[in-house]
This record gives sequence, structure tokens and C-alpha cells, in this order.
Amino acid sequence: MGGYLFQKLVNKNHMMSSETLKKLAIFLQKLGMIWFTSITYIGSLWIFRINSISELMSLPFVGIVSIFTGAIFTFFLSKYGHYNRTDTGSLFSCGFFSNAVSLGSLIVFFYLGEEGFALTPILTFLHRAVYYGIGFPIVRMYGNNLNHREKIFGILSAIIKDPFFNIGVGAVLIGLILNRSSLMRPNVYTAVNEILIPLSTFVLLFSVGLNLRFSRISQYLKECFCISLIKFIAAPIVTLIVAFLAGYHTIDNGLPLKVSVIMASMPVAFNSVVAANIYNLNIDLVNSCWIFTTFGVLFILPFLLMFLNIL
Repeated sequence: MGGYLFQKLVNKNHMMSSETLKKLAIFLQKLGMIWFTSITYIGSLWIFRINSISELMSLPFVGIVSIFTGAIFTFFLSKYGHYNRTDTGSLFSCGFFSNAVSLGSLIVFFYLGEEGFALTPILTFLHRAVYYGIGFPIVRMYGNNLNHREKIFGILSAIIKDPFFNIGVGAVLIGLILNRSSLMRPNVYTAVNEILIPLSTFVLLFSVGLNLRFSRISQYLKECFCISLIKFIAAPIVTLIVAFLAGYHTIDNGLPLKVSVIMASMPVAFNSVVAANIYNLNIDLVNSCWIFTTFGVLFILPFLLMFLNIL
């Protein structure tokens, strides 16, 4: 809301151009996702303690269960709702991309502390590769800007060159190396993480508010509710079952299971809006679902807390 109000203030007083506002949003997104998040990942993984790291080797794969659950359910939604090609791609984008990294990590930190937060980079380890290697190419198929000659090498090259991907992976590896070393984490790192974890999410969501548009939501209420059911009910339930079958309820008082369910309960990601813009999809539909589910998290948080207390 702070970003949205700032956007309105800027536009009303003509303080900067729309292009400058867009550049500011991109700068804040890079600041939050590349630098702040990487620093917090390294610090949390540095002191992470678990009896056997081999017990969590499957965690990155459990982390993408919710992604494919959303994709499958939106496929059936599109099929039985008889949506056109463009709207089908738009719904797929909403179901596939989730705001687990920024918003999900913050909720994990507040509910489960730094110990739980340390699991989030491991759980989301494959997210960006799946997003860029599977999500965007599929969305591209439904868009108007089709490029049938694009090779798989080009997709992999884009993943490797993407700073969000390689810096994120690098932060995880550095954190794990420090964890296995004899070096002690400085005490000041605790205070740093307590500031940077919520600050990184604030910066990211503020940047989101700079581009927030509330128009047209009323035209897509049915789609908003359907996507909400997928994001807040279907994906968490499927992830819970998979995490339970993986035996996460027996590890560290069920901590990996709790983290998995929280991260699987997140709303539509801003990546959906980006994909809709790039590939000429129904931007109003995607924007509506993104805004609707983002605010919908407020109603999900109490139920998540009840679930954690039951466990």
C-alpha cells in the first residue's frame, strides 16, 4: 500500500515520469531479491543445524510440488471453463508462479524464526530454474510472440546468465560451505537478519505497489476466486501430503513440513504479470488475480498459524 500511495502521489504531482517510476521499481526489486535476500540466506544457512542433511535432499523437489499443482489445476480450470488461448495462458501463469521467495520467506521467519527461515533457500532452490526453464516457455506458447526456432540451449543460457538465479544459488552454496566449516557466525549477524528479512520483503512489496492497478478486478472475480482456491487450498494440501510421505513430520519437530506448507500457500507472483506483459496475454486478468490473491493472504495467515499450533 505504501508503494501504491507513493505511485499516486508521484502521478498527481508529476514528480517523475512513468518510465522513471518503472526503473525505480526494478531497482528496488534487484536490491531486495539479489542483495538483501542473499545476505539473509547466507546468514541463516551458516548456523542451520539438522541431524542429517541427507534427510532434506528431497526438499527442493517438494518445494516445486505446489508449482506443478497450480499448473495442473489451472489446466483443468481452463479446459472446463472453455477459455480462449490467451486467457488459458494467463490462468496458467497465475497458477504456476507463486510469491514464495519474498512473502513466503517473511511469513516463515515470523512464524518459525530464523531456524525455519534457513530452510527456505533450500526449498526454493529449483524455483528459478523451473520458472525460466518450464514456466516462461509454456506461457510463451500461449502468447502472440511465438518463436518456434528458439532452442533449449537459449533457455538454459538465459537461466545461467540471470543474476537472480546465479546469485541466489551462490548464496545457498556459500551458506552451506560456511555451515560445514569451523568458522563461527558473528553475533551481529542475528541483528542484521532481523532487520534485512522484513526489510527485503517491504522493499519488494513497495516496488510492487509502484505498478499496482486496481481497475478491472470486478470483471474477473470468478477467475480470482478460482485461482485463490488453487493457491490457498489445493496447493497446500497436495504439498502437505507429499511432505508427510517424505517423512518431514519426523524431522526437527516437523519443521520442514511446516515450512513446506507455508511456502505452498503463497499468492500469485509478480512474475505472472511480467510474463503477461512480455507475451501479450490478458494483462487485466493476470493483474486482477495477482492483486486479489496478494491481499487474500491476510485471511490465510490465521489458518496457517492454527495449523502450526496443531502440529
